[in-house]
Amino acid sequence: MEASSNQINWRSVWLRVQSLGFLVFVGIVAAGIALVLFLPAWHRRHSMEVELQRLDSEVIRLESLEKQQRQEAEALKTDSSYVERTARNKLNLARPNETIFRFESPASNGPAVKH
Repeated sequence: MEASSNQINWRSVWLRVQSLGFLVFVGIVAAGIALVLFLPAWHRRHSMEVELQRLDSEVIRLESLEKQQRQEAEALKTDSSYVERTARNKLNLARPNETIFRFESPASNGPAVKH
């Protein structure tokens, strides 16, 4: 009788080990499925965050440029000396009977040769 109860005891232990192994297997499969489903979404989210940061910096740059252009437009409307400087520098205009001399730095085609 003892052999029979000992055999039943081992059998119950073996069944529990098998069910525990099955649960571990199911857990591993579930983790794999979750990884396959959520890893691309996480990568896409990360890419979108990087793009958002790039766009934020672009917005800041464009807002700064807009502010500068608004100030320049206002100066062109109200400041006659600014209009004259701009005409001279950007459009190469001069007053009548005025000669403009422009000095440009020499183009460096290579290292300077010393004699």
